[in-house]
Amino acid sequence: MSEITALNQIKQDTQLLKSSLKTLKEDCSQFFSEFERSLNEIKNVLNTQISEPQPTAMKRKLCSDVDYNSDNFKSIGIFRSCFLTKNGTPRQPGICPYARGTLTINCFNNPEHSLDSLSQFSHVWLLFLFHDNGIYVAKAKISPPRLNGTKVGVFASRSPHRPNNIGMSLVKLDSISGGTMFLSGVDLIDGTPVLDVKPYISVYDTPSVPSTSAPWINNIPTIDKTVIFSHHADCVLAMLKYAPDGNKILSNRSVKKSDCLRFFRSADELKQSIIDIISADPRSVFRKKQGDTIFCFPVDSVDVKVEVKGEEVHVLDISQTDYVRSLLKNVST
Repeated sequence: MSEITALNQIKQDTQLLKSSLKTLKEDCSQFFSEFERSLNEIKNVLNTQISEPQPTAMKRKLCSDVDYNSDNFKSIGIFRSCFLTKNGTPRQPGICPYARGTLTINCFNNPEHSLDSLSQFSHVWLLFLFHDNGIYVAKAKISPPRLNGTKVGVFASRSPHRPNNIGMSLVKLDSISGGTMFLSGVDLIDGTPVLDVKPYISVYDTPSVPSTSAPWINNIPTIDKTVIFSHHADCVLAMLKYAPDGNKILSNRSVKKSDCLRFFRSADELKQSIIDIISADPRSVFRKKQGDTIFCFPVDSVDVKVEVKGEEVHVLDISQTDYVRSLLKNVST
């Protein structure tokens, strides 16, 4: 009787093994199919690059190698921001109201004259360059984060990967001191070259007739979960040294010397900003598909570690890491 039971168990194990092998075979087939499709796309890109005339082909280079002060580009100043990298930076302005930055005009001998009367406006448009795109390859169709892989025309999106890598943001003008503007609600990363500043004028910048948008615009990437700060994270928030009030941004030397934040002025501001960043889900479409539940992002001069647990998001740690310090070394003052 025991021999029959053992034989039945062997048969069951064999069937399970066959099923697993079949699944593995299907997965391998799908993988090789995706690999072949990706390889064909790479070949098409390479063929296109070879057949392009030289002026167009020259566009396919690192965005950081572009001369932003050539006849085609004239930077009016470099943006200093609480966001040090693309990771964790909001995809649109206004998502994080306490997110601050500064812009010092450097294209005039008397920069303060260029900002005369601008303080009468509450908001300004910033026209800037997406300087951190990496290898610059503009495509006619792209996949916005809100569509989870579905493609639309690049001009129906606000993708940073464009034929001319120009961006625009509507930000709040907090104050002006000399040739420097103090701004909030920003979505620019530190070191962004700014091309122009224009005042927001509601009578002209708001449509006079009801406007419409694509339905998918309402598919806002969010993490609709309760954000919980660990006891350790709350202790760090209480112990951090914060930036002074008013029109003063600490230099990187001061930040590294005293471990003080550059832009956030209180624990409440930093805590709310971390919640705003998490709620907007800073993960890429790829990371979300991979099911990443633990992720990190730098903000101001700290690194934030987060874990998604069921219906809750836990802020595990807030620390001034060597990684953030290395980023600050690249920030000029």
